[in-house]
Amino acid sequence: MMLAGLKNKEFRKSSKWIQSRLVGKEYTHVKFINGYGKDKPYFISEYKGFEVSSIDYVAVYDSKPIMVESGDFIINIGKITETNVERNQENNNH
Repeated sequence: MMLAGLKNKEFRKSSKWIQSRLVGKEYTHVKFINGYGKDKPYFISEYKGFEVSSIDYVAVYDSKPIMVESGDFIINIGKITETNVERNQENNNH
């Protein structure tokens, strides 16, 4: 959905790991990888900062609900600048 331009936010549960990656850090880009290893699909996008949800709500992207709870991290992304994902594969792997 992100590659297709349908979703410009990534939601992550609060954890020490995600806090260590975001809080107090400055980035220009963020890399999203599907799985582990050098051959896995990925894309790099502009990083537009993050916020922490102060309420519980349901975000809906392409008719798919995402439960967001108070305290969850919301990573805002901009333009996709690089990917190794084939366009025909992207429609099959939301």
